[in-house]
Amino acid sequence: MSFPSIPNISLSVKLSVPLFSLFVVNAQAAVPADPNTFLTLLERAVVEDDNSANAYYLAVDPNSKKTTYPDWLLETGFIDNLANYSASGDFTENFDAKVLYRNRTDLGFVRLVKARCEPSCSDPNPNLYAIIENYQDFDNALARTNRLASVAMEWTSAADGSNPSEKFVSFYAYIGSNDQRNEQAGIPFKPDLDTRGKKHIPGLCNSCHGGAPKVLNADGTYQAAGNTGGLFLPSDLNNYDFDPRPGLSKAEQQAQFKKMNEIALITLRGKKKFDEEAEINRFPAAHELVEGWYGGPGMPNPIFNGDFVPAGWLPPAAPANASELYLESVAPACRACHVQQERSLDFGTYKGFMVFEDAHKELVLRVECGVDDDSSVRGNGQDDQAVMPLAKKTYEIFWSSNEVNVFKEHVGEVECEN
Repeated sequence: MSFPSIPNISLSVKLSVPLFSLFVVNAQAAVPADPNTFLTLLERAVVEDDNSANAYYLAVDPNSKKTTYPDWLLETGFIDNLANYSASGDFTENFDAKVLYRNRTDLGFVRLVKARCEPSCSDPNPNLYAIIENYQDFDNALARTNRLASVAMEWTSAADGSNPSEKFVSFYAYIGSNDQRNEQAGIPFKPDLDTRGKKHIPGLCNSCHGGAPKVLNADGTYQAAGNTGGLFLPSDLNNYDFDPRPGLSKAEQQAQFKKMNEIALITLRGKKKFDEEAEINRFPAAHELVEGWYGGPGMPNPIFNGDFVPAGWLPPAAPANASELYLESVAPACRACHVQQERSLDFGTYKGFMVFEDAHKELVLRVECGVDDDSSVRGNGQDDQAVMPLAKKTYEIFWSSNEVNVFKEHVGEVECEN
């Protein structure tokens, strides 16, 4: 695909008086103040710092061959030699899919995304590589100027040669202005994705891609050769905006997005198992979702169907009105990250979602009661007020739109005690 060129858990919550008014997210009174825990991993969090990030990169890139963005492109086959790379504008590269869009519901960036499979996407167990270049607007994305950050992902086996048949996701982040992995010598790049402060790799990525960062071994090395359990994210076109210029519309990119989702599905596949809550056999939510968007197993349809509702959200497994909750609240506010989670948390069924009814009140709605400053619950000096949705922009949209009203209609309200 070519792009046009442009010119140069309880019902009653007792909380103290809000202490974090500094973090009011916008001027709309309907959006509650938040405790500034976006893009963190709640009770699964571990303390990350420059030392842990360096240990992580040493695990996934032990020979330091990918310390710059061009080096990563070379090592993963996107370019054939370093001379091919250009920091701005088009350059000769190898890829299997390429898309451009704004994800309006998570971080708000315009993203130029490219992916490739090695040796091919039809291979039974390929290596997968994806790069996401982040920009503020479509003009900069098309010209590849004023890049904010480049985030790279690999689906490969451990770099140390252990267990070569098992593949997992590794994350890399490069500074957009100079394509470096380090801010300065020994200090790895920590992206600030939502103006709420810099956060370390890989935990920043795990917050939505699934899995969780690990504590270091006693000798300072990273556990499991850097395998944190993350996965590729499916491309949910319902959450995207598109540029009106030729070649960039949603319709014109459908084939490329389907290829992106086929590539993501390689990391998302799982076996069908009996779900005791919903009393149905089902795949992991992400597997069912990606196939469902394109007509089911085999993905026979060429066009993305954003109205797909999983079987666990439809009768007889769910009430007749459960699909309203799914499509109008869970899908835009929760699904993108939760489909990456373990089956009990992937929200693949209505009953599996509603079993956490009290937790939804605690994590989603209790911010209306104010923010507590008691850090003892979470420990490590972190505020106990974990909050969902987990991304700042998603949170703002949820509270300033009909998403929260639909959510409350099905889940109920929190009663605050003074």
